[in-house]
Amino acid sequence: MLLAVGAIAMLPAEAQQQSPTPMRKATPRTIFEALEGEAPGEGYVVINQSAELKKLVGGTSARYRAILGREGNTTLMHGYRIQVYNGNLVTSKAEMDRRAAQLRRLAPEYSCYPTYNAPFWRLVVGDFVSDNAARAARAKLLKVMPAWFQESYIVRDKVRILNYNPDKHEY
Repeated sequence: MLLAVGAIAMLPAEAQQQSPTPMRKATPRTIFEALEGEAPGEGYVVINQSAELKKLVGGTSARYRAILGREGNTTLMHGYRIQVYNGNLVTSKAEMDRRAAQLRRLAPEYSCYPTYNAPFWRLVVGDFVSDNAARAARAKLLKVMPAWFQESYIVRDKVRILNYNPDKHEY
């Protein structure tokens, strides 16, 4: 009787052993790929959605792709800028103005946008349609002014793009 109980107790342990060649999941490109599929030790998930819905999930929302307005040959839209300064000290306005002047002198191809939103003074640079373009510009500016561009980062903002053509830009 002890032998029978021992044999039964061993059955579930054998069923849970992994196969000698474990399957590896490829890096998922979408949330659907991350959830679907099969892997050892995990369940199996099937998601039934239309192709249109799968294209929308995880993409840039139409809100951020929308053109907000046009004025002459300039288009106002959601895009990216590089934030290079943010401060709320007594000397913050003077520091922001000093950095803006230095930036205009060393990199005149980029527009500077100083703003005040109580209690912060902020300086952002450039008008970029994509984050890749903003990253490339940030890398270029990091070489010109490494001391304070190391603390810079990319932010979403409303931007003004000159002669914007949506067919030439990717999101």
